[in-house]
Amino acid sequence: MAGRRAVVLGAEGLIGTYVRQALLDDGWDVAGVARRPPSIEHERYVPVTADLLDKDGAAEALSAFADATHVFYAGFGWTESKSEEVRVNLAMLVNGVEAVESSSSQLEHVVLFEGGKWYGCHIGPFKTPALEDDPRVMPPIFYYDQEDYLRSRRTDGAAWTWSALRPEGVGGVAIGTPQNFLMVLVVYAVICKELGIPLRFPGAPECRDALYEMTDARLLASAAIHTSTAEACADQAFNVTNGDSFRWGEMFPYVADLLDMPYAGTQTMNLVEMMEDKGDVWDQIVAEHGLAAHQVTDLVFWQAGDNIFNQTWDNVRSTIKLRKTGFHDCIDSREMVSDVIAKMVAMRLIPPVG
Repeated sequence: MAGRRAVVLGAEGLIGTYVRQALLDDGWDVAGVARRPPSIEHERYVPVTADLLDKDGAAEALSAFADATHVFYAGFGWTESKSEEVRVNLAMLVNGVEAVESSSSQLEHVVLFEGGKWYGCHIGPFKTPALEDDPRVMPPIFYYDQEDYLRSRRTDGAAWTWSALRPEGVGGVAIGTPQNFLMVLVVYAVICKELGIPLRFPGAPECRDALYEMTDARLLASAAIHTSTAEACADQAFNVTNGDSFRWGEMFPYVADLLDMPYAGTQTMNLVEMMEDKGDVWDQIVAEHGLAAHQVTDLVFWQAGDNIFNQTWDNVRSTIKLRKTGFHDCIDSREMVSDVIAKMVAMRLIPPVG
């Protein structure tokens, strides 16, 4: 959009890749910040290689963007310690926002991407459908610290506004993105097919039968543009999901049908353990079908599948608050899954179906 210039922090991650593309499609000028080399070229896209944990380095790298109007924070730093994860992820947000702020006097809005952990979905059963003003659960959860930082900056007089989006189960196609559990599902299914065995749901039976919902990365990017430009969204948090809910016991047979393979119910297993020796199987699939030369660990993080497929409680939230601001986009989660499979085929990440 003419006159709007965005800085996407974490531009090579799952969310960041979709946000930067949505912005470019909408006519924005975009600078993408990441530690990894850029994966796209575009006349209105400027890649910036920087480590957001390096405060001085980030400030120097972003000093050229004196006309930035929006920041979209899609960064994530994983650590084994959850308290250390708070420190790392808060520092990345603070360093990135303040680097842009010190360079640009035109900053209008900061978008923060959060997630279902806000409601404690990773801990145990929680009130559903979850609402944005539900009470917080036991920390450490770095989303709390990040949002508190944005709130405090506004209280202290920052001229820019902010919004926070809380998706669940973000899905799309991106390389080297550890939380992308939908690619875990697809790659797991492809390996089963190569081994000549039917697809089975690998999680707990209670998870198979619980309600779940996902957020298409395309829809999340569209929601981010909406909240960053609509006055009604200033200084607030919003749930955003596809608009439907489902049970894995229904989705897995659908995936099997899409991949032209049989489905054989549930067999609970630990994917991290069971897939530990499947690297050679994946290399064989790549060689047989002339796929892009990625190791299986470039595409999936098996722990993400174990995490999702063993939540034995309903995980749903209300999106009414966001809809009341004028955002009405939605997508059938089955369509989301079929689109991800089609894109993975087109990118030669998995074999053609059939």
